[in-house]
Amino acid sequence: MDYEISYCEKHTDDRGYLVEFLKNPEIPEEYKNFGQVYFVTFQKPGVVRGNHYHTRFYEWFGVAQGVLEVFLADVNTGEKVNFVLSGEDNKFTRLHIGPYVAHAFRNTSKSAVLIDYCNAVYDPGDSDRNYFKVI
Repeated sequence: MDYEISYCEKHTDDRGYLVEFLKNPEIPEEYKNFGQVYFVTFQKPGVVRGNHYHTRFYEWFGVAQGVLEVFLADVNTGEKVNFVLSGEDNKFTRLHIGPYVAHAFRNTSKSAVLIDYCNAVYDPGDSDRNYFKVI
């Protein structure tokens, strides 16, 4: 399955924290075409977002606030994995997924904020979003 977990340092002081989420040198050359960055909110416990995969897009995710259960499935092999991403950890955890990795996120905290960088801009006429129920 095409996914990778990496860690970013949290620079913390009495004002809060700063995370350098994704730097240009960390993106492989073939994915450097800038797409878009967006935030996804989860307003209450149990909310699920995702349940889809892409055939061309690469994404990098991180939890800025709250705690999310992550569910991944390789649509070609059926391999599945799940784990937790938390905005409360001492180090910031970043998830990178490639094409054909179905993904879904479930909030286990009061509320949560997920940050996502995608190497392509969302286009309603060519969304490359394929429904796949992971959870």
